[in-house]
Amino acid sequence: MLQEDLIYIADVFTPEQCKKLIDEFEIEKERSEGERCAHAITGVDTQSTFKRIELKPYTETFDMVHNATKTMVKKWVDYLTSLNCLHVPIIAQNLNFAHMYRLMCYEKGGWIHPHTDWDNFCHASCTISLNDNFEGGQFSFFNGKYDVDLKPGQAMIFPANAYWVHEVKEVTKGKRYSTNCFILSVPLEKQFELNTFAKSLQTLPNVRNHDLRF
Repeated sequence: MLQEDLIYIADVFTPEQCKKLIDEFEIEKERSEGERCAHAITGVDTQSTFKRIELKPYTETFDMVHNATKTMVKKWVDYLTSLNCLHVPIIAQNLNFAHMYRLMCYEKGGWIHPHTDWDNFCHASCTISLNDNFEGGQFSFFNGKYDVDLKPGQAMIFPANAYWVHEVKEVTKGKRYSTNCFILSVPLEKQFELNTFAKSLQTLPNVRNHDLRF
């Protein structure tokens, strides 16, 4: 089995739903912001050039993305079960919460560098393509070794760990719109709290000087 066999792709949105989300980004783009994270290959903290807005809870568009993501998680679990070679119950018990729902726009020249979504409590990533009237902008895994072209309305879900390096290549024409979220085992606010606690443990003498520490 190849790593790409763990990717699941399915249709989740109609053209009308895609347009509604794109329109929302354009209406709300004044509150959009960028993001930065470590480059997976170099380790350098890197600013990406896409813009994103967070969808607001209790709105139609939030519910659209939430319901589509919930469906994708269930279908992915069913798909992984069908492979008959994975410990799916352990995977499934950690797919409990979305970290947030983001609308993302890559204008001409926009990209995100090779990175991972891994965290102690992040176990999957889900992205939904909203349009295809652009050039470039391929979703790519493993430092450019495996590209995926999604059609508008198609979602893709895949594992989030240090092995799943991915990027969006530079958009050379038009605008690329998508949604994205990470799938967590605990709510986002608890993720920050628990990660802080885990880091603090590393400074304890009985942990720092543990006989089995590398």
